[in-house]
Amino acid sequence: MFRRILFPTDFSTYANTVFDCLPALKAIGVEEVVLANIIRLGDAQFAETYNRETFHFIRWSVEEQLNVQRMALEGHGFRVTPRTSVGIPAVEIAQIALDEKVELIVLGAQGTSLGSELMLGSTAFEIIRKAPVPVLLFQAEVVRSLGHVKCRWSCANMLRSILHPTDFSAYADKALDVMVGLVSNQTEEVVILHVQDERVMKHRPPEQIAEFDRIDQERLSDRIQKLRGIDLKIQTSIRRGIPYQETLKLADELKTGMIILGSQGRSAIQELLTGSTLENVARLSRLPVLIVRS
Repeated sequence: MFRRILFPTDFSTYANTVFDCLPALKAIGVEEVVLANIIRLGDAQFAETYNRETFHFIRWSVEEQLNVQRMALEGHGFRVTPRTSVGIPAVEIAQIALDEKVELIVLGAQGTSLGSELMLGSTAFEIIRKAPVPVLLFQAEVVRSLGHVKCRWSCANMLRSILHPTDFSAYADKALDVMVGLVSNQTEEVVILHVQDERVMKHRPPEQIAEFDRIDQERLSDRIQKLRGIDLKIQTSIRRGIPYQETLKLADELKTGMIILGSQGRSAIQELLTGSTLENVARLSRLPVLIVRS
């Protein structure tokens, strides 16, 4: 399904941790990797204006680091295309994704540029918003010891158990289709979750809540049909609470390997601006999160 991917890197400890996990993506069919580094527009302008040689050195240094990573990935059997660009990272990455016809963008959740700003909803979240293809977001665990910062992340069980939260929108159904395509012989279990927002439900009478439960269970059953005939355990769950909180709670309870969700819900514009479910899951999940735009 995801044969050709784009991996933007800033060569930070966080990005390098995710880079080390790229070989694990062979399990989802990855064969080709586009490695990209974006020289920020401000840095480029400064270099061009005051010291052209410094700018050329920066670009040479970036290309050398990309070549080192290219050779490492080629050693794992990938075909690799290095790319450098100058500009606004989110805009440039979206354009490279189009130019290179990639099918997935892989991002680290922390870093000196891309990742650290994700926690502030800046560059990395802008990439998620602008990306023309799905985005796979990794959260690396930061380990500080004796004044040094290291990162670690377990790649081994990403596909073993997959959680898909749905609000039954077309966006969520697109994410469900992607999940079905990702299921492999490594996958033992998939869980489809619907969270009834307690902020909406708390004023409903009991008989109406019971009717909502019935309808939601029917909708979940309809979506299970897409997984019929696949030899794995299929679960559904209806919960009441704050959607992102219940999603993360269930993922923790089940020791899920990955969360797959659509990038917009029923209230598409409001959801994208407030980030109530998507952004909070992306920010707070300790698991890989695959975000599918429709």
